[in-house]
Amino acid sequence: MPKLTADLLKNVMPEDGKDRLELRDNDEPGLLFRVTKSGARSWSIRYLNAAGEHRRKTIGPFPSVGLAKARELARKIKGEVASKVDVVGVEKQTKVEAQRRRMNRLSGLADAYFADAALGLHRASAKPKRKSTMDEEKRIYEKLVKPKFGDTPVADITRREVTDFVSKQTRVAKSTGRHCRNLLRQLLAYAVHKELIDHNPAHSIAVANSEPRERMLSDDELQSIWKACARPGRVEGLAMTEEMGLALRMALVTLQRGSEVVGMRWEEIDREARIWIIPAARMKGKRPHLVPLSDLAMSLLDEADELIGGKEYVFQSPRNGEQFAMDRRAFTRAMKRIVTALKIPRATPHDFRRAGASNLTSERIGVPRFVVSQVIAHAGDTGGAAAVTGLHYDLNDYLSEKRRALDAWANLLHAIVEGKERPGNVIPLAQAG
Repeated sequence: MPKLTADLLKNVMPEDGKDRLELRDNDEPGLLFRVTKSGARSWSIRYLNAAGEHRRKTIGPFPSVGLAKARELARKIKGEVASKVDVVGVEKQTKVEAQRRRMNRLSGLADAYFADAALGLHRASAKPKRKSTMDEEKRIYEKLVKPKFGDTPVADITRREVTDFVSKQTRVAKSTGRHCRNLLRQLLAYAVHKELIDHNPAHSIAVANSEPRERMLSDDELQSIWKACARPGRVEGLAMTEEMGLALRMALVTLQRGSEVVGMRWEEIDREARIWIIPAARMKGKRPHLVPLSDLAMSLLDEADELIGGKEYVFQSPRNGEQFAMDRRAFTRAMKRIVTALKIPRATPHDFRRAGASNLTSERIGVPRFVVSQVIAHAGDTGGAAAVTGLHYDLNDYLSEKRRALDAWANLLHAIVEGKERPGNVIPLAQAG
């Protein structure tokens, strides 16, 4: 083992193919010098604690901590170890206690919750939460929950306070009250999971239930919305980009969720096979979803390539010189501006899915409801053992059935937009060859 010198410490590097090199100091047993292949240099010391466990304590980086200083610190640490002090163990316990103190207030608890939820560690047998879900939870937390409860000790949050807060938010909007209740319930369930409190004060808090939407877009409304999306500049009072209009039209043609459309990546598109492969990480059901692309969908992709020309996202949004996917909330707000400008009743991008599904199962096309559920990526119309089979064993994605359905929908939509009678090639699926 070479003697440690200032020149050696400055210049030594790991051998080719090695990630790091460690040198022991012969003058101060236990002291180690480490250099990585990137050139990072640091000091540490190894020791046995009173229980006979091997420990490694980082001392500091070189050259900020030179050889003489490293030896001095190593002797000090060994002195503490000789006095039965487990230096590393004390540091770990200090960090745990500091984290626990932070988590005793809701703001610290929320930080830990979001970090664990991203890994699926926020409760027993949980799966990692989707980024879109996390983003929405963080938005609700930062805007509404944190200002009210952020500085409050978790153990001091009462059921009455939660009830009053949720009731106040419900008066602003029913959905806001539900979102706040749901997030507080999850945060405080996490506190129970971490043994910070014994019970969840947000459990069984009453909220106004959401009413199932029954909004059905008429042919005239579909035609008006499509034309507004295609030429937003021709609609008086409508402030919307052509790029956003293009994304909304893609949602109408493919019948996929808004979050899936705005996050569409070019790498998900197989042009030759005419398929859009949405990865499991972006799907609500946590399973990959294959969306056949009709002629109309392919033409929209060509239009996006020419108009936007994104390298990663089909519908990208430039911010600070970088490219990002379009914001899901901006997608919804754009739809609101459209229906306001067109003076038609309230409608959302999600209503596209209802319009498409209803037309697919109607006499106009005649697609079985089960196939429609596959198109829009809803759970299969099965339960019990059949559901288990579908989840774990049956990998058939009903691609041909979905393709016929989406082709028929695209043909009908084109006829609606053009104001024509139903064309002859839009036929009930049962007759399709």
